[in-house]
Amino acid sequence: MKGKILLVDDTEFYQKAYKTKLLAEGYLVTTANNGVEAIKALSTDKPDLILLDLMMPVMDGFKVLQTVKADNNLKEIPVVVFSAKGNSDEIGKAIGAGAADFLVKATTTPNKVVEKIKQVMTK
Repeated sequence: MKGKILLVDDTEFYQKAYKTKLLAEGYLVTTANNGVEAIKALSTDKPDLILLDLMMPVMDGFKVLQTVKADNNLKEIPVVVFSAKGNSDEIGKAIGAGAADFLVKATTTPNKVVEKIKQVMTK
């Protein structure tokens, strides 16, 4: 096993596609449909990396990122933001809040996501 990843996305298509890809690459994957589920999952199981969508109901990705980075038990977990939006303001805000990197869904292939996860996890 290469590591545990918490995949947080409210879109079933992306969840299934990326969970399948990451499992095939040898990662253990847990999923959450929104920020509240993500925080709940983090309270019981600490992943090696969080792949985090920003635009979600209940609690958005920025709030999850802030919560993770403010928690001494979680702040060392790298967070890769993976969002449909990718304007410079959002990217800057995510990186400024502690994200390890920012990927735009529309322009990033599953293989690129896996490459980025490998890069971030070996830092």
